[in-house]
Amino acid sequence: MSRSGRCLCGAVRYELDAEIRAIVNCHCRFCRRAHGAAFVTTAPIPTAALRIVAGGEQVANYEGRFFCAKCATRLFSRADSMPETTALMITSLDEEPTVAPSAHFNLESKAPWFEIRDDAPRFDSFPPAVAAALDDR
Repeated sequence: MSRSGRCLCGAVRYELDAEIRAIVNCHCRFCRRAHGAAFVTTAPIPTAALRIVAGGEQVANYEGRFFCAKCATRLFSRADSMPETTALMITSLDEEPTVAPSAHFNLESKAPWFEIRDDAPRFDSFPPAVAAALDDR
């Protein structure tokens, strides 16, 4: 299945040739600050399945967070320790996903004023498998 997405101004457009199998909410302070929101919703996807089809010269990178240099829309993130996996910002997709987030990460720095109201699994940091991969950096 092929999906498409873009930044707010439309300067950067991408195509995704992979299924979205999982969606997660990250509550870390960095994500909250970068998005100006209580959390950010992402989907882990294979890096090889993501293609920038327009505006590649507009894609800027700050510490593994990729965004449009014109409108500042966050598009995706990628850790140096896991280059084969990209965290796609769900809000950049043209079509809304049909699955709900399956977990909440990094609750140790969750906004104290935000109340999680679903039964998805909750983790104070990254789940053990993700944390182990990040420790291998």
